[in-house]
Amino acid sequence: MGASLAALLLLLGGATILAVALGARNRQRGLVRRVDRITRLPARKAAPLGLSSWRTRGLDGLRTLFTFRMRRSWGVSASPLYLVAVGLGAAVALWMLGLTVVHLPGYAAAIGAAVGFFVLPRFVLFREQRRADRQFAELLPDAIDMVVRIVRAGLPVGAAMRTVGQEAEPPLSTVFVKIADQTDIGLPLDQALAVTSEAVGNPDFRFFGVAVALQQATGGNLTVTLETLSQIIRKRRAVRLKAGAATAEVRISGIVLGAIPFVVTGVLLIFAPNYLAPLFADPRGNIILGMAGLGLLLAGITMRAMIRSSLTV
Repeated sequence: MGASLAALLLLLGGATILAVALGARNRQRGLVRRVDRITRLPARKAAPLGLSSWRTRGLDGLRTLFTFRMRRSWGVSASPLYLVAVGLGAAVALWMLGLTVVHLPGYAAAIGAAVGFFVLPRFVLFREQRRADRQFAELLPDAIDMVVRIVRAGLPVGAAMRTVGQEAEPPLSTVFVKIADQTDIGLPLDQALAVTSEAVGNPDFRFFGVAVALQQATGGNLTVTLETLSQIIRKRRAVRLKAGAATAEVRISGIVLGAIPFVVTGVLLIFAPNYLAPLFADPRGNIILGMAGLGLLLAGITMRAMIRSSLTV
């Protein structure tokens, strides 16, 4: 009875999350339609509701479910089917681990499986977004230098945005092409830069947008400002690399210390399996094992946060 009630509650919770995510997606689509009406774009014909259309909508709904409430998702390109496969794999692994190794009740194993189904795909998306943020920050100085050269050649900033979008590497090209497309449909360049910089979340790119907007509003030498910004970004990157080299020993020590318990446990399970049997067979051993895992997890998160704060420049 308890396991059935827990499964029902999990289904209701998942349905609620899906409904909220789809509602947010529908509001976003409504906003896009209003922008299209304002810019007087020709209305597109509605696609027939065939099997491919329903499949596309279902995949979009799955992606929205996994990206719900993410602060930034502009650099995410993982397939929804891949995310579902990752989530199902995590759910099955946690279910089997909870029932066979830790000997949890059925409802507790079901809760762990549901958490794994949602958490691991979001972790994959967060890693992909962080990779896109890092690549964007590395390529941004070269893009700014390209804009400076194009503006000095006598072309407008809008044409420079389109050229950078065509010549740069992803994910930088995707962002600049989006800005150029927004200006082509009639959105002012300063507003397109403001909206895009808010979505990207890079402070240097936000300053780039502010500099371009001020130059269009009040005039001034844009090339000098952008050259100074490019030099500042490169110097900050050099400082971050020096900080990473200085903390390399600390990071390696943390990795080694975190791996020692798992290595020792694996060796004992191979050569003396009966020595650790109470940790898996006895409920008190399960509690000790769970507390040890939680302690290692919290220690790893704390060390990672401290190292990342020292690398933030």
